[in-house]
Amino acid sequence: MTWTRSLLALALCAGLAHAKTEATLTGQDGLAKLGQTVSLEAKLERSGILGINPDVTGEKLDFFVVRHDGLDLSEAQFIATGKTDDDGVAKVDFKPTETGLYTVEARIRRGSDYMAFPAEILIGVPAEDRPILLVQVDQTVSQATNLDMFRGKEVKDIPAVEGAKQVLDLLASPYQLVYLTDLEASFTSAFKAWLQQKGLPRAPVLFWDLSRSLSHATYMQSLVERLTQDFPQIVAGVGGQTVDGLAYLDHGTAGIVLAEEPDEDDWRVELLRATTWHEVLGHLALIYEAEKLLDQARASDPASAEEAVSKLCRAGLPGKGYVHRFRASADPSLALAANLVSAKISANHAFAEALDASDPSRALSSLLAAWRFGEPAVVAALYRDRASGLKAPIPAVISAELLNRAEPEPGRVVFRVRLLGGSEPLERAVTLVDSDGAWKVAGVE
Repeated sequence: MTWTRSLLALALCAGLAHAKTEATLTGQDGLAKLGQTVSLEAKLERSGILGINPDVTGEKLDFFVVRHDGLDLSEAQFIATGKTDDDGVAKVDFKPTETGLYTVEARIRRGSDYMAFPAEILIGVPAEDRPILLVQVDQTVSQATNLDMFRGKEVKDIPAVEGAKQVLDLLASPYQLVYLTDLEASFTSAFKAWLQQKGLPRAPVLFWDLSRSLSHATYMQSLVERLTQDFPQIVAGVGGQTVDGLAYLDHGTAGIVLAEEPDEDDWRVELLRATTWHEVLGHLALIYEAEKLLDQARASDPASAEEAVSKLCRAGLPGKGYVHRFRASADPSLALAANLVSAKISANHAFAEALDASDPSRALSSLLAAWRFGEPAVVAALYRDRASGLKAPIPAVISAELLNRAEPEPGRVVFRVRLLGGSEPLERAVTLVDSDGAWKVAGVE
């Protein structure tokens, strides 16, 4: 019996001597340029209690490319080995040879006293002509919070924002997506599991570095500034707060604020409003169209250039957001066209705001003034249906004569007027209707 107990004791000691300490590995996603070296980072922490995980120093981590553009490599490609520093972080250099999305794994070296699942690192390498879209995911894509993650809330119980997956699936092909989040980096694995569980497009996720800033606005300004300096093809950003949109605007991209009631205190007219992801999609389509129209607006053919400027002005105030990022372009002709359009939109808006439609006679006079001003966007602002107003022809007007006024029913007035100023006088019947206290054009015959 004593001999048996001795053997058991020896076996137990041997087992304890080779026991592994449980740890966690997390990687830091990022963007890289083709043919240029980027630093890959992974952090090793020993599993602690109450979410406090001590850093592990002096451990070797091996980095491997395991997937490219979603396809597993036949054999993992070794990159390099890094040793964790005093913060538990190991770094190695990586030089991508192709564009696309790389999946890298950081692994604990065999024989270590620690055990952990490999850390996944996503590195996007967009072509220089591929546009990049930044998406601040908090409350626009995900309803997760740091408190949810700290409490260990199941990923299946954290909802996604309606429409986000469908629209991001569409955008993932033309754009290199980059997710930004206020979640702390210690929740990397949990949040990536949430993205996978919801079926969202795979893209690099950049987490909040609390050591740099405790202010969301400061964090966004710093991060967007760094990204736009390195990647000038960033064309737009989506965020759930006004400060997100401002961070995008301040660093040369279009800013879309996806929120029911954005903060109005710091709102700027160049920001683009959206309450649904389908509205976000519409803004991005018009941002793309605006770039082509600006190219046309600086064409040598005056008629073609004027047509492009007119089309951009028809977008109204959102048009300022579509062209804003080109106003500081290094190309003088492009900057000229963008500033011209932005200024004309402001002028059109100010003109329309100065018009009075509080009663039928004032509304008619406003329409006549808008016709003489000659801008479709101003005329359309006076119509009950703006789309119809944009399509309506604008007659030549210098002066006008009132021929008749009729009120066929309450809230509807029909004016017949003679327009003077063209080659021949024109007669038009203008129908105005009461629309919530403002008289709007219902039709012109």
